[in-house]
Amino acid sequence: MSLLQIKDLEVRFAASGSGMFGLNKRWVKAVNGVSLNLAAGETLGLVGESGSGKSSLGRAILHLNPISAGQVLFDGIDMARGSTIDIARLRHETAMIFQDPYAALNPRHTVGETLAEVLRVQRKVAPQQIARRVDELLELVGLRPELAVRKPGSLSGGQCQRVGIARALAVEPRLIIADECVAALDVSIQGQIINLLLELQQRMNLAILFIAHDLAIVRRLCDRVAVMYLGKIVEEGPVEAVFTSPRHPYTAALIQAIPEIDPHRPLPTEPLPGEPPSPLNLPTGCAFHPRCRYAQTLCSVVLPPTRFLHEHRYSCVLEEPLLQPTPAILEQPPL
Repeated sequence: MSLLQIKDLEVRFAASGSGMFGLNKRWVKAVNGVSLNLAAGETLGLVGESGSGKSSLGRAILHLNPISAGQVLFDGIDMARGSTIDIARLRHETAMIFQDPYAALNPRHTVGETLAEVLRVQRKVAPQQIARRVDELLELVGLRPELAVRKPGSLSGGQCQRVGIARALAVEPRLIIADECVAALDVSIQGQIINLLLELQQRMNLAILFIAHDLAIVRRLCDRVAVMYLGKIVEEGPVEAVFTSPRHPYTAALIQAIPEIDPHRPLPTEPLPGEPPSPLNLPTGCAFHPRCRYAQTLCSVVLPPTRFLHEHRYSCVLEEPLLQPTPAILEQPPL
């Protein structure tokens, strides 16, 4: 059984400027009927353009955003309708790594105080063992224990993100949701953090939901990838299958847009046109059809069918892969 099962999940937010007192209120469907599974020890990449609903989905899993409909089953228990005890257990066994390593830490607390607070609240170790456990956590993420007396403002971005990972590990989680956790870091530091996550995932059998817009990093880190567009999963499957034979036009466009260092490799001849429509006024039929060069008349009328190819699924009328494997796609960039 999967550690995490998401079934038909919906997350809605009231649009700014909606009618007062609930009259004529308009809703934004940030997550619109998402279903996903994540097994223990597995890393799932969640990708898509800004505003696609990735962070809203990640936060809803941990009950940081309200759930409007659907199920979030953690170890078989539906947390969308869970009791206070169920939610406490969820928070006890899951953690989140945030995008901004500085904003995620209290600037008034030292690194040691930040980690010690988690250990005290979660009651993971006896009070007299907290200081030693803080040192262990810092060493686990490649930091010297002496940094425990310093505050975030005196640390680099990479060091702060390592502290954020140490704080997540302090709860001894079974599931970590990493929300764009390397986006604000230099490329060299990104590589260090990705390698650290890989090492920790293997050592501790962690399940990781890795939210990102950088497909090259997802290609390196993840076992499977899910592609999100306007609140829906349009394609999902093993990394190799999705990257070498994308079936949805949106996925193919994202893969073609992966930047390459080699100047002899041409830029995409037909980049993804336009911008996503407003979530308050979604197109009928397939939401992607106004930007899709393969769109058919039917696409603007009815929802696309969901097709399955072994562990690879996608929602589109097309049946053939949209890209031929090329060296640029097949190569796995070193980090």
